[in-house]
Amino acid sequence: MMYTVSDESLWHGRIDDKENRDHFRNFQAVDVIDAAGDLTERYDVGILGYAVDRGVHLNQGRVGAKRGPDAVRTKFGNLPLMKDISIADFGNVSTDEPYVEAVQKEYAELISKTNDYAKFHLLIGGGHDIAYAHFKGLKALYPDQTIGVINIDAHFDLRDAQYATSGTGFKQILDEDADAGYLVLGLQEAGNTQYLFNVAEQYDVKYVLAEDINYDTTYEIIQSFIEQYDVIMLTLCLDVLDSAFAPGVSAPCSFGLTPQQVERLIREVLSYGKTRHLSIAEMNPEYDIDGRTAKLVGHISFHAVHRNPNIL
Repeated sequence: MMYTVSDESLWHGRIDDKENRDHFRNFQAVDVIDAAGDLTERYDVGILGYAVDRGVHLNQGRVGAKRGPDAVRTKFGNLPLMKDISIADFGNVSTDEPYVEAVQKEYAELISKTNDYAKFHLLIGGGHDIAYAHFKGLKALYPDQTIGVINIDAHFDLRDAQYATSGTGFKQILDEDADAGYLVLGLQEAGNTQYLFNVAEQYDVKYVLAEDINYDTTYEIIQSFIEQYDVIMLTLCLDVLDSAFAPGVSAPCSFGLTPQQVERLIREVLSYGKTRHLSIAEMNPEYDIDGRTAKLVGHISFHAVHRNPNIL
């Protein structure tokens, strides 16, 4: 495992004014923080990168997502600062080890450590093995509260494996915590074997297929699910998006959701005020086109920050 402070040169962009914050973009409001040291100052938004794609490799996916967090920083940084908010970049974790369990543990510990120093956290991957690390961080923070997991994803990620991969995280969560619940939004029938549907039924997993996402029934399902839990873990796998919008992912999707659908789902979940961390997985610059996917993640992050009840 390895923790690194972010490269400040990633935070750059157009400068319209150096003094008047009405002209600022996000990069002009970012402090790069060494999260390995003592933390003192509190921020509105904290960014923590999971620069790991070993779990994708172990899941037989195409690698490259370890460069995702830095690619997203550059795109998010050049978007407008729409509120008078403060942003902390808490750096990245990465690994050269053959398996991901140790780096997941380190990332979970950093989530817990940085929690009190930002009102809302963007957890940027990297492979979707970030989800298990995300959950472990929340369990450390809320050991006596129930956690409902909402995953906006084309896949269940309920695989069995002798070691953790980007496809095992949610089964690990359900196996470890009998009180946890799991809801998948945007699921693709063609992206999951019958065995995975059987596992989902066994674990009472709730899901909405991509073709059934709408602004009425889906929101009722979200509300009903959220009301059952004290804390909501929200995670987004970018392969839920149609590949026309998000080509730079580990497993591109041909019949995916639109960016507007995904943004509305995130906004709806955040509106309940039970979510302080959003993890975004599988941004893969190796297969991106003209930075399209990284910019899309920047915009998703922008809306998650600027329409967030935890920050208002």
